[in-house]
Amino acid sequence: MATKRKAAAMSGATEDEDPVDPSDELTFIGLGGCQEVGRSCHVLQYKGKIVMLDAGMHTGREGMAAMPYFDDFDLGTVDILLISHFHLDHAAALPYVLSKTNFQGRVFMTHPTKAIYKWLIQDSVRVSNTSSTSDQRTSLYTEADHMSTLPKIETIDFYTTHTINGIQVTPYPAGHVLGAAMFLINIAGLNIFFTGDYSTEQDRHLVAAAVPDPKKVGKIDLLISESTFGISTAPPREEREFGLLKSITNIVNRGGKVLMPVFALGRAQELLLILEDYWARHPDLQKVPIYYTGQTARKCMVVYQTYINAMNDNIKRIFRERMAEAEAAGNAKGLSSGPWDFRHVRSLRSLDRFDDIGSCVMLASPGMLQSGMSRILLERWAPDQRNGVVMTGYNVEGTMGRTILSEPDQIPAIMSGTTNAQTIGRRNRDDEAVMIPRRCSVEEFSFAAHVTGKQNIDFIEAIHAPHVILVHGEKSQAGRLKSRLLDNNSKRSANNAETQQTKVYSPENGAEVKIPFRKDKIAKVVGRLAQIPAPQGPDDERVISGVMVQNGFKLSLMAPEDLREYAGLTSTTVLCRQHIVLTAATIELIKWALEGTFGAIEEIGQVKAETNGDSHPEDGAKKEVETKIEQEQADEEFTSEPARTFLVMGCIQLKWSGRDKEIELEWEGNTMNDGIADAVMSVLATVESTRASVKFTQKDVKHHHHSHSHDHETKEALSEEIQIAKSTNGITNGQAQPRAVRNQLANLIPEERFSRLTMFLEEQFGNNIDPIETPRISHLTQVDGKSLKDGNADSDEDEEDVEERNAALMASERARLAALGIPVPGLQIKVDKVIARLWLDDLTLECPSKVWRERIMAVVERAVETVAPLWSVGGGSRG
Repeated sequence: MATKRKAAAMSGATEDEDPVDPSDELTFIGLGGCQEVGRSCHVLQYKGKIVMLDAGMHTGREGMAAMPYFDDFDLGTVDILLISHFHLDHAAALPYVLSKTNFQGRVFMTHPTKAIYKWLIQDSVRVSNTSSTSDQRTSLYTEADHMSTLPKIETIDFYTTHTINGIQVTPYPAGHVLGAAMFLINIAGLNIFFTGDYSTEQDRHLVAAAVPDPKKVGKIDLLISESTFGISTAPPREEREFGLLKSITNIVNRGGKVLMPVFALGRAQELLLILEDYWARHPDLQKVPIYYTGQTARKCMVVYQTYINAMNDNIKRIFRERMAEAEAAGNAKGLSSGPWDFRHVRSLRSLDRFDDIGSCVMLASPGMLQSGMSRILLERWAPDQRNGVVMTGYNVEGTMGRTILSEPDQIPAIMSGTTNAQTIGRRNRDDEAVMIPRRCSVEEFSFAAHVTGKQNIDFIEAIHAPHVILVHGEKSQAGRLKSRLLDNNSKRSANNAETQQTKVYSPENGAEVKIPFRKDKIAKVVGRLAQIPAPQGPDDERVISGVMVQNGFKLSLMAPEDLREYAGLTSTTVLCRQHIVLTAATIELIKWALEGTFGAIEEIGQVKAETNGDSHPEDGAKKEVETKIEQEQADEEFTSEPARTFLVMGCIQLKWSGRDKEIELEWEGNTMNDGIADAVMSVLATVESTRASVKFTQKDVKHHHHSHSHDHETKEALSEEIQIAKSTNGITNGQAQPRAVRNQLANLIPEERFSRLTMFLEEQFGNNIDPIETPRISHLTQVDGKSLKDGNADSDEDEEDVEERNAALMASERARLAALGIPVPGLQIKVDKVIARLWLDDLTLECPSKVWRERIMAVVERAVETVAPLWSVGGGSRG
């Protein structure tokens, strides 16, 4: 199986230039029903969701050989299992899946399907237990297993959408048998349509298959269709009905018996309606009885009578007419007056009540003559040339139904031939098969309720899906249909090159088909954000920001305040606190250091003397000296300072305890605030170890019992602290002086500053920064008294003169930048597809996107403020 899967995956792979994200691939695995008819079972995997389609058994095989390849897949991972209809090749393995495997998902089918499935599988188990030549089939599951798993099956109605674990499922009528459904499956916006067995033909009791309206459901991305009859065609229905009735009449008129092998439910009901109508219109045939065998069929006819509203207008019309006749006859309740209460058809429970005398028409199951009543009657009636076999359904390769169509001279007798009810269906266990001569006539008329080749092609092209997977068809039939679809696709492409190319797959059992789908992710804006006008066109660079919430595969963008209302979520605020003890630095020195890094800071709970929030260390120190002198007592060792609170960058609250010299930082935890808090703590750690703090601490720790001496020492220490703080700015007594203390960042040489700047920018933008070698000259106007901004200033000048002048200008500009210590004229920063140019002489930023220009400029300004001014002001630089 592994080899098969690998080969199929290679053959079905699409040729895309761009690599495909595995999460965008849909995987189809055929566990059965691929390149064959029988044991239909398919698995779909997409975006972590797994859907299984059907779980049938092969009617031409026994035991585990009839089962799908369940061992090739972990059924415990399946989310949902969808059963299209009640036929054994689509549903017979369901009891095994529910009772004998680790399947934990949910099972869905329509209401009529479940009602008939109960009786049909129960009858199948009983027949298998009595007719199997081995003990393999009886060990698969028992009748008790089947009945115990019925409560696990959930029912759904046509045209209703159900969401299960993020998977949307909508059933549509398939027209194959009563309750048969096609399923539209939506996973993360991907539409998958599974036809199952379907028919687009209007018959006497079922509605035709419905095509989903693309205006309502959207485009179908993947179609999984049956290919039972390949490209074969069939005569019109009227012609087939005429041929069928003529063949039956001929056999009856020559005194023979008509055997019509049918499935107990499905096409049998359609044939009964045809015969009932024909017999009613031909009184001469009413003396010939029509028999419908099987207790299961009799029980399930109640289901057909119950779900009349699920059938077509013809049945509803007959029902109304019969009810009117019943009321006219005095039968107010309309008992035995429905369209399924036949007047010319008799129900035959068993062959022991059948008098095999004279002509008759017998509808017996199973339809492929493998065993049961149909096989007993075939072996009994085959030697008589007056009798005839009329085949109306599809017959799988390897069954007697397929063999009899070739009109062999002999057929094997595998049934005992007895009519005892207790022994019906037992096979002859002799080693040598007994051969029976076949002299009866054999004719075939297609009433299989499957689409013909033309109907299937028309349906597939109407769906117009870019990917089509063909299942439920023998290898030759599926291959022919695939070739025809590809040929039609080529013809359309020849006429119109822009026509969508349809990819067609016909995998074998066990093969994996991987199909890439790149679906756009769409988020719905709700709440407060929905009131903001949406961006208009690609040129509108407004950005809407909020919280993206994913529920299943639906995305919603909302403000944090709307999380409870629209997403049912609650938001939590993390309040962070950090305690630091600074024994050396004073609050004024701390405030001055923070303002030097973050700009103006706000003091909370105190009226500030400065209108603009500016603070000068000298004034603050003087006030501190005066406060200490006024508050100091003779025998006190420590001074008392009031508690103060500051707000840094509008988000970090700094609380100064005063006497204890303890600082508490408090902020709301998030990425931005955490970064600012780290920067504040870094500044506090730095200011604690500055010379100003250390010098003041060394002076102030001396203890004197004489107040005048202590006052003198305090003034001296604070005076030195102020002097050191002022010397940091290079000013002493209002006069510019050589700096006594060197700020390692402020006095870096240009090369070091440039290196620090590029390092800062690389941390923000990665390796998307490149130097600009060519200086800009557009901002310069004259060199040597001549205009160089416009190359066409002098009409008499040729191109060589212009080039020489521009070259001279570039050389002059490079020399000027070199004198300033600027190594390159600028830097090129690439963010996604946006390219920005930063000119280093005046920090001008050129960027086509306004949004990115503002963001990049904010980073550049922060880099310059953090690293220190980029270039010295002298020399004409624009720092």
